[in-house]
Amino acid sequence: MVEVGWLSSVPYLAATIAMIVVSWASDKLQNRKLFVWPLLLIGGLAFIGSWAVGANHFWVSYTLLVVAGAAMYAPYGPFFAIIPEMLPRNVAGGAMALINSMGALGSFCGSWFVGYLNGATGSPAASYIFMGVALFASVWLTLIVKPANNQNLPLGAHHA
Repeated sequence: MVEVGWLSSVPYLAATIAMIVVSWASDKLQNRKLFVWPLLLIGGLAFIGSWAVGANHFWVSYTLLVVAGAAMYAPYGPFFAIIPEMLPRNVAGGAMALINSMGALGSFCGSWFVGYLNGATGSPAASYIFMGVALFASVWLTLIVKPANNQNLPLGAHHA
């Protein structure tokens, strides 16, 4: 049982380190999107890769899950820094509240759907594919959203 606990903690440890490094680099370069979509793409590829490798190669599959976990959490800082840079000040707070609310709802619904897929298929394979596709959709959305052309950006902010 102790081994399971240690194995479960590694993705979160990797994510914590990645979040700090990515947030620092994003602030240093003042480019938010550059530190969001590539990591989400890596996470999606890692989930699909973990599914493709399968349980027959535990350590490879586990390593890909660690990469996926770290890549999913790492862009949180730059992602939330994009919002006030892209939207007028008078709507940025409400937009962040809406994003947080949708994230909480997605967390519940996503967890439920992953459990449903695991139960319906008898395997986590469909769940891994679902999570990979969801991350690919996040990449696409991140790339297509363009900053508003307004003068109400915070001082010192650059378009992502």
